[in-house]
Amino acid sequence: MQTTHSTQQVTRDIYTLPQSHKIQDSTTTQPSFHAPSKINPKFITTFKKSCIIISNDFQNEINYLNNTYKKEDIRIFELEELKIDHVHTIIQEAHIATQHDRIIAIFAFSYNHFAQNALLKILEEPPAHIIFMLYISARNKLIPTIFSRLVVFNKSKKKHVEAFKLDITQLTIPIVYEYICQLEKENISHEQGRIILTQILEAVIAHNMLLDRTTLEYFDLALQALYSKQSVHFALLPILLSLVTR
Repeated sequence: MQTTHSTQQVTRDIYTLPQSHKIQDSTTTQPSFHAPSKINPKFITTFKKSCIIISNDFQNEINYLNNTYKKEDIRIFELEELKIDHVHTIIQEAHIATQHDRIIAIFAFSYNHFAQNALLKILEEPPAHIIFMLYISARNKLIPTIFSRLVVFNKSKKKHVEAFKLDITQLTIPIVYEYICQLEKENISHEQGRIILTQILEAVIAHNMLLDRTTLEYFDLALQALYSKQSVHFALLPILLSLVTR
């Protein structure tokens, strides 16, 4: 029973940062607004304040913005990770003079800690008519100091996780090898890698498989590797091989 509990705990951690990277939740300092799925197309400019939007469907949000605002009224940065160089470009973009409201929307699956600190000052004192929209997939993506300064709109929906495509009770080395080679060939994103890791864990729980301490540690290491931007196929290989020997 203790091992099963540990497995479920790792499953929950897939949706958050590794323990060493977790940040304090800032709900006590800043209210969160649950925005409806369809809101007034001009809600941001009407609101006239920079904000954070939590969403697990970035592509839909990007399409929404492109279809709502004129090209000259919005600049969208779509990134795997927000880094210092991106922040410098964003700051330059924000200082382009404008006589009407202009939105800078940032979509990033992860926000580098140093980049967030570099962005903090311009979020506190944005240039005239500039409105920032920071899109995140989970609250732990941003440091508490940013949360304490911006209003939060929560548009996230519970996402169904598809079943892992392999039968983990019938894994063999040739099957794992073929699957890992396919992952390498597809060059999938680290966000997709975390989804696959979740699928594997869900499959383990569904089959009531008891994992030893070593295999559980492989899951922790894989999660840390994916957040450190290591190759997805390398991160998942030790886990899959450990399941072959069961």
